[in-house]
Amino acid sequence: MKTWDKGYSLNEKVENFTLGQDPEMDHILAPYDILGSIAHVKMLQSVSLLTKNEENDLLLELRSLYELAKNNQVQIEKGVEDIHSQIEKYLTKKLGDTGKKVHTARSRNDQVLLDIKLF
Repeated sequence: MKTWDKGYSLNEKVENFTLGQDPEMDHILAPYDILGSIAHVKMLQSVSLLTKNEENDLLLELRSLYELAKNNQVQIEKGVEDIHSQIEKYLTKKLGDTGKKVHTARSRNDQVLLDIKLF
């Protein structure tokens, strides 16, 4: 299920046009997205939205994932919408509910703009 799913389907041609080459771009932007997530996690802890332990756990996993992304070893699984969702899925698999907190106070637009800027 897509994050933005509202319970109705789009015309397949419209959806394919809208998505375009997103998977290829997401693969290229993966290391930058992870760097942005690392900074975001530090900010969340600094304003007490994460505990120090949650921050440490998230940073450990994100740094590990970053090393994989630098070596083109991060893949977006079938059925996963984009790199942002893939990272959250990875973190949630490793850390449970703590992994879901990586998107607290953060929009997809924020993430995409940051990724492109860092790229």
